[in-house]
Amino acid sequence: MRIRYFAWIKDITKKDYEIIDINHPKSVEELKEYLENIYPELKKHFLQDVLRFAVNQEYTSKNLNLKTIDEIAIFPPVSGG
Repeated sequence: MRIRYFAWIKDITKKDYEIIDINHPKSVEELKEYLENIYPELKKHFLQDVLRFAVNQEYTSKNLNLKTIDEIAIFPPVSGG
């Protein structure tokens, strides 16, 4: 499973992406819990429901089941102008 981070989320994680091969989260909600443990600063953003998730390049608002081969992208809110 590859997790990709964008914009200021990279500042929190200090990386563009990471790979989880063993004991990967089985759902988007489990992924949030997993990331909160590694990056506690993300918790407040998850609680405020401001981050967006894409699974295999498709945005989702559901708690999808995840597989080891999935690529998950995490985006902050986008503002236009």
